Amino acid sequence: MSCVKPSEAYKLKKDGKEIPVYDVPVASIANFNLEDECKITIKTNRDIKWVDIRPLRLNIKPSFHLNEVKFLLNQPCQISVELNRDPSTRPLFLFANSPEERVPDKNDPDTIYFEPHKIHEAGNIPIESGQTVYIDEGAIVEGLIDAENAEDIRIAGRGILDGTRVNEWKSEKKWQRLIHLQDSQKIKIEDITIVNSQTWQIVPINCNQVNINNVKIVSDNGSDDGIDIVRSKNVKIQECFIRSKDDCIAVKAAWDYPAENGVEKVRVSRSVFWNGLWGNGLEVGFELRANKVHDIVFEDCDIIHVERGAVFSIHNGDYAVVDGVRYENIRVEDARHKLFDFAIFLSRYSIDSPKDPEEVNRRYLHGAWDGVLSVPNGQQEKYATNRGHIKNIQVKNISVLNGPFPFSIIHGYDKNHLVENVSFENLTVHGQRIKNAEQGKFTIHNAKNINFL
Repeated sequence: MSCVKPSEAYKLKKDGKEIPVYDVPVASIANFNLEDECKITIKTNRDIKWVDIRPLRLNIKPSFHLNEVKFLLNQPCQISVELNRDPSTRPLFLFANSPEERVPDKNDPDTIYFEPHKIHEAGNIPIESGQTVYIDEGAIVEGLIDAENAEDIRIAGRGILDGTRVNEWKSEKKWQRLIHLQDSQKIKIEDITIVNSQTWQIVPINCNQVNINNVKIVSDNGSDDGIDIVRSKNVKIQECFIRSKDDCIAVKAAWDYPAENGVEKVRVSRSVFWNGLWGNGLEVGFELRANKVHDIVFEDCDIIHVERGAVFSIHNGDYAVVDGVRYENIRVEDARHKLFDFAIFLSRYSIDSPKDPEEVNRRYLHGAWDGVLSVPNGQQEKYATNRGHIKNIQVKNISVLNGPFPFSIIHGYDKNHLVENVSFENLTVHGQRIKNAEQGKFTIHNAKNINFL
């Protein structure tokens, strides 16, 4: 049964016209088109004493009285409306979209069409070369989407993909993903809203030319990574909104592929992220079982909350050389634990981790990292065989706007497996430019050429 219900918490009007609002686990959501400036009116069942509208970059100034909030929107955007400075109490996510540019013919035999105003128990939806899955506005689809060895495919529409029952629709795979894309190319995923996934959500594995645009993801379940880029190249993610309990974005090199099948040319831009209690905001790792992971760029994004973990993390638990990662022009509004975490270590996810669960539990560090294991005395060199490198990392124009002052970690494995050549240019926390490691609350070990500019 779908988790998507008409909202009991909010009523929404755009220029006086009522817009449907849905309650899903962890939030309420609404989608609508925005062509010109409009007046938004929200009524809620709560007494309102304060309103935050994020991202703060948009500078939206609400007025509020009793249980009503009003403000103007003058551009397509994705915002979180949070009442009484308590983001844990069902925020309202508003997704103001540009008009659709490509609406397929629902009678086209290559279009798998889901009509509006209906809940579809679709189950496993296979998609083949040249096909489009289109979820029309107002449609709710319970199911998963699966493509392998496919080319020129599209997943689109203003409707909702509900991942609540994904484990009921399992294929023969050992571990099911919600949108599973493997050994495929020329992929477009546009406009859809994904809610309540029980597993990794959008997962291109060994894919090429992947474009993900204006996708909204809202979930709060274990292992609900928003987008996992696995051994893929030429991936573009833009204008997305991701609120997940686990990693919002994760770059990985997992599964049984040749070591030369790494990750390259990934661009994540103009997106909004809220990471819950499990993972990290923008993650490279843990599973990095490839020769190289390089040319990864995160730019012009808003991190509105990271409740635990790191905002920016490179967790190299395997043997890859992570080379050429850039973070630029990113605004952090609330980071409660770590800001930067660039580390090389042995983890429970590593290729050479102990296989005995009891030994894993005994060696679990219970420290600043989740999943990291101690190395027994005398075995440092043994485990060095499968440790990699992190180098040539550029951090430019990163601002922590408010919230706590998070600490940061730069930690290599040993003198031969360093974190090196990392530059922090114009890093500011609460308006103060960070000029050295001590001022920025950095712990640094087994690293060289760490520069604050």
